Amino acid sequence: MSNQRILTLYPYLYPGTACWVFDDARTGLKEEAFVEGTSEMITRVVERKKIPGAAKGFLLTFSDQPFDGHDVERLWLRGDAQDGNWYEGDVLGEYMENWLCPALLLYFEKPPQRLYVRCDPLPAGVNPIWNPPPGAEGRRFVEAPQSWDHGPR
Repeated sequence: MSNQRILTLYPYLYPGTACWVFDDARTGLKEEAFVEGTSEMITRVVERKKIPGAAKGFLLTFSDQPFDGHDVERLWLRGDAQDGNWYEGDVLGEYMENWLCPALLLYFEKPPQRLYVRCDPLPAGVNPIWNPPPGAEGRRFVEAPQSWDHGPR
């Protein structure tokens, strides 16, 4: 990528779960889930930064080029048979791996070797929930789990 492109999403917690999802009218994605370590990574950053009201939405900024104030740098690890991509690296003092589904290729021509991510409070006036117009449906590559296993009680 010759020119830096900084992209934004507005994730929120899927009701009744600990899974972050996002809507994006630009790509037609509705409730696209962050799974396989990505929700855990996001939760770590959001909690450490104490982002108010994050469960109802926050600003996630990302790029394949470093930018001022990024919280984490993810290094490409490998692709997989489902056309997803695994990333690794330090997340605020803890090594973590995470998987990004094929939706990544709606934002980049090919999987970036590095991803830079920052989480911030939701800007005033932004609604993270996109409701497709009548007659249209959102699409998704990955669904949020219907229930979240919180382990032994």
